[in-house]
This record gives sequence, C-alpha cells and structure tokens, in this order.
Amino acid sequence: MEVEGLERKKQDNPYNYTEDQLAEKKLALHNMKIIYPDVNEFYAEMVYDMCKNTDEAKIELLKQKILNEPFKYKERYKTLQEELDLIVNDTILNPIVVTGRADDQPLEKVEPNTECETDFANEESADADADEPNTDEPILSQD
Repeated sequence: MEVEGLERKKQDNPYNYTEDQLAEKKLALHNMKIIYPDVNEFYAEMVYDMCKNTDEAKIELLKQKILNEPFKYKERYKTLQEELDLIVNDTILNPIVVTGRADDQPLEKVEPNTECETDFANEESADADADEPNTDEPILSQD
C-alpha cells in the first residue's frame, strides 16, 4: 500500500550490490545456512561480504596470520577448546537454580535435584491435606 509523501524502507546495501549480486548473495547465504546450521545469519552475511569485497591477497594474509600467530590467551588456555570446555563446565553442567518467595524473602541458591522422589503410599494423606487452606499463597479479595 502506497502512502503519499512517505517512501518505502529500502533494504540496506552498503556495498552497492546490483540486483543480480543481491540474488547471488541470497543464494549463497541460503547454502551457507544448510552447510553451517549453527552459524548466526549476521555472521554468515558478514563473512560473505568480507570475502566478496576483500582482495584475495588480504584474505590469504589473514589465513596465514591465523595459522602462524600464537593464540592470544595462550598463557591461560592452550587451545580455544579448553576455554569452551571451561564455559561448558561452569554454566551448563553446574546450573544455578534460583527460587523466590512471595513473602519477599531474599533469593537463595538451590542445587538442582538430580533424583525424582515420589511417595505413592502417602497419596491419600496428601488428598486430605488438600482440603485445608493454603496459607503460603496470598488471599485476594474482590473488594
């Protein structure tokens, strides 16, 4: 729908690609998404633009620099994989579960429960307790 006096937003094209080049880029990004499904589209597009608009000699220099220069954090980590393993061990394997209470008690750290315990023998007593009012929840009035 055209609105008089307003222009439609145009797709950003900082490298001034032609229509054919934009179609080629779209196809390349689509193929990259299939080959590398875990790569963010923003980074894939950034790599495409860099490779398309950078001289081949500069790209070769970057490749040689990556292969020959030592890792920036070599004192702390021998490899990038060690750094990733530390992150996985600290965050994924040891999650922190935070709980809060309705009575504005401070939050406390609770270790995750690794076992599921159920007591089917006391099921009848649990049903009897259900008839009693719950004092932990706030009572809302319709005043």
